[in-house]
Amino acid sequence: MPRTTAPRTTARRTSARRTTATLAATLMAAALLPATAATASAEPVPAACATSQTRTFAWPGSLGTEYYLTKEVVGDGTAAPGGTVTFRTTVSGNGALVTRIEDFHPQGFVLVGARESVWKLIGGQTWTTVTDDVRSNSATSSVYRTSSGWTTAGGNHATLETTYRVPDDATPGNVLDTGAGMAVALSDGEKVANPSGACVTIREKNPVEQVTGSLESVGLGSLGTGSATLEGIVGDPATFSADLINQIDVGQLLAGLAGS
Repeated sequence: MPRTTAPRTTARRTSARRTTATLAATLMAAALLPATAATASAEPVPAACATSQTRTFAWPGSLGTEYYLTKEVVGDGTAAPGGTVTFRTTVSGNGALVTRIEDFHPQGFVLVGARESVWKLIGGQTWTTVTDDVRSNSATSSVYRTSSGWTTAGGNHATLETTYRVPDDATPGNVLDTGAGMAVALSDGEKVANPSGACVTIREKNPVEQVTGSLESVGLGSLGTGSATLEGIVGDPATFSADLINQIDVGQLLAGLAGS
């Protein structure tokens, strides 16, 4: 008898089921890894680099008063290709009005969010989202925020926090320096520390980040909605099973894979 060949659609569905099972198994294995195994080790950070650096400025125009420009990498100082990293640039001192805060970031990093912490007459020192209010300077790879004047009197400070998407082609092991700048309402009050020695280290993607990329490639986005995100799964593996059930629509996954 002639040999019967299964329809191509059946083959696609079989392949989709196998891919779904593989992705689910990989997610489960990733969540069960110890926290120390979830993050790949990076090359040693140069001695000149740290996750936080502060420069002290005192000049004739400051009349003997010192002002401080601090640049920080929020978190453990690492970021994976395609992931995000957050920096904080803070100006403090003893009373000058801060009119500009500038964050110098590595080339290729794309801003995805910004907020500021400044003292206000009503509310005091508070955080406010300012993503739509910051400006970018592609020539200097920087993002900055200006004001008519934020006070640093009484121990207050002015902070700009910026979050960036890391390029997909960033090389694991690279240590990237960043910079900071400020302007205060004093004679010769514009100061820059670029580079600052506050560095971010590019690391390999951890298992969950690798699987996230695979799921995104079949049109399921970041699999992060509400409070249950893949980052949360990595940080608290005990909640993995519930989060997985809540966030992965297996029917949608099958449909996306079968249609590919």
